[in-house]
Amino acid sequence: MTDSLIQEKELLAASVVEDYLQQNPDFFQHYPALLPQLRLPHQQRGTVSLVERQLELQREKIYLLEEDITRLMSVARQNEHIFIALNALHISIHQASSFDDITTALQQFADAMPQVKYCRLLGLEQGKADLQPHQLLLNRRLQTQNVYLGRLNQEEQQGLFPAQVHSVALLRIDKNNHADSKEPFAILAFGSELDDHFQPGMDVLFLRHLVTLLALILPPYVLA
Repeated sequence: MTDSLIQEKELLAASVVEDYLQQNPDFFQHYPALLPQLRLPHQQRGTVSLVERQLELQREKIYLLEEDITRLMSVARQNEHIFIALNALHISIHQASSFDDITTALQQFADAMPQVKYCRLLGLEQGKADLQPHQLLLNRRLQTQNVYLGRLNQEEQQGLFPAQVHSVALLRIDKNNHADSKEPFAILAFGSELDDHFQPGMDVLFLRHLVTLLALILPPYVLA
């Protein structure tokens, strides 16, 4: 018998065993004495028994699940922190009597956020001489979306935040909060000194809620 025929026969036999075990997952419950005899290759420890390997895989799975739980609990705590700060911001904004009161409330909200140190609320009054830098942000970062998360180049950041800010959140506030109107009258910007604090792909639920709130509250102070 040639080597190729032997290999083909061995592969066929392995396939039959695999199919049988898949159809009979309780096989080793009826023949438990076989388990200690089975040996599996292991990169670090040579060969180990099937039971040892199963226990190791279970420990790895438990470790990964514990990591997921820890991460989810951390996210939940952060979301709770943001929710509490956002509620306080709601109250402060509704009690505001001037544009300065609103900017102060927003800065207090930013101060309550971890790793966020800077906040700017920019009114886009038509005809203002210093509108051009803000128009640059609208054209490049907020043309097709009302929230931008990421980094700015030096030209875009000039006059907005100091050089130590490395990631930003930009919110475009539109008239009447119509997503398709594209008539912005303000930009809200948050800045962080961390490169990756604001990054594309992050959840923007709270930020979009803030956009909706400011679109309702700001017009009397910005468009008057």
